[in-house]
Amino acid sequence: MTWIEVRAEEDGVSVAVEGRLSVPEFGRSVLDAAGALLTWPDIAGAGAGATGIAPGTALSDAGEGAAPFGGPRADLLPDALVESAPEAQTWLWAVYGAGAARAVAACASGRAHALRVAAEPGALARDLHRLATGHWASRWWPASHLDGVPALDADLLGLELAALSHRCQQVWDPDADPAADLVLEHRAGLRPLLDLWHARPGAVSDVLRSVRAVADDAGLDVDGLAGPDDPGGRDGSGPTGWAAPFAGGTVPRRPGALPQDHALAAGGAAGPPPGARVMGRGTGTNDWCRYPPGFVDASEDAVTWTAFAHGPRRAVLVEAVAGEARPAPGVRPVAEVRVGATAPVRVRCERAGDAWAALVHTALPDTAAPSPDVQVVLPGFDPGPQDPARARRTREGLRALARRRLTAAGVATGPDGAGAGEGIGPAPFLAEIVAAHTEEDF
Repeated sequence: MTWIEVRAEEDGVSVAVEGRLSVPEFGRSVLDAAGALLTWPDIAGAGAGATGIAPGTALSDAGEGAAPFGGPRADLLPDALVESAPEAQTWLWAVYGAGAARAVAACASGRAHALRVAAEPGALARDLHRLATGHWASRWWPASHLDGVPALDADLLGLELAALSHRCQQVWDPDADPAADLVLEHRAGLRPLLDLWHARPGAVSDVLRSVRAVADDAGLDVDGLAGPDDPGGRDGSGPTGWAAPFAGGTVPRRPGALPQDHALAAGGAAGPPPGARVMGRGTGTNDWCRYPPGFVDASEDAVTWTAFAHGPRRAVLVEAVAGEARPAPGVRPVAEVRVGATAPVRVRCERAGDAWAALVHTALPDTAAPSPDVQVVLPGFDPGPQDPARARRTREGLRALARRRLTAAGVATGPDGAGAGEGIGPAPFLAEIVAAHTEEDF
């Protein structure tokens, strides 16, 4: 049985799944609902071992959301901070069950301070969990050329999230329409979505129909949005420029979808002076929290350093494989080097080919091999260092989740996950299916 703890707080009423741990920001997903903020504190279940649940359990959606010990699975449900109980009552019962909804009302009115109730989630909870997983993927998907994890098509994923948001419209503030915003933001994904529908209409029809409904409801003028009820323009010849992944083929590269070949450009403007002696090399810490998603390749080995000596001077060349994001002009990460207990030294990185690079002059001991603490950060975004062991475990869990999902997406026959097997969380998204069938050179 999964239990919910409902408690009156100074700023509202908290709703928390009992016995669950949180992970760093890049392992969570947050949605803004009517009257409340919803948080899935561990999207990959990396902290499951600490809750008494067997590792890997939280990655399974088997048995309609059932947990191995009976009752609904704990990771299916979000935690919530309810700021307006009357607004939240429109959906609380459909996510947590009627008992939890009554408990929130009691704590909000002052009739109770804290209550413990059994969770009774319905279909809306599963749709929300899928939506939360998709929003996590849109922000924190661990794309890596070093690890062989392909990036997802952001616009194709965004349109599927719009369709999911439309299905979950009971949860949103009536004055807010996240689905319409997503369609507008990701309208460039309409062509790939239509191509996939041409290849296998049955697999994509629900998503396309929902996107059309969102556009119609919001009065959006979206060019070229043909769909399941409008076969105009479909000549039976199949899509142009895309093979059908559902038919066992591969999807060729789309122009502009991939960056140039990744090769670290050691030296250059940020390189060491001629004649410098190498003192040592190593791998830094790639902390995803310290720069915006996509600035750096998500691999654990993406940040490297080389220590040099040039006469009496010492320097560390920091290199980081660039990620998929293309920062605005003038926005560059900073290399941070700390030696022992000294204050960190920061130098702004330069783009060197497909890497960020910076030469950091700092004191290094001559009596032992150098072992600096090296990271890449973006000042203003950077919240500061994380617990290194906890952050690394979370990153490893998320990479494992991405690999499992891609493996499942490689055999999935549609967005309902048919043929994908179990043990991956929500069924694969269309963007994951396309990524799993896309030929990339890593």
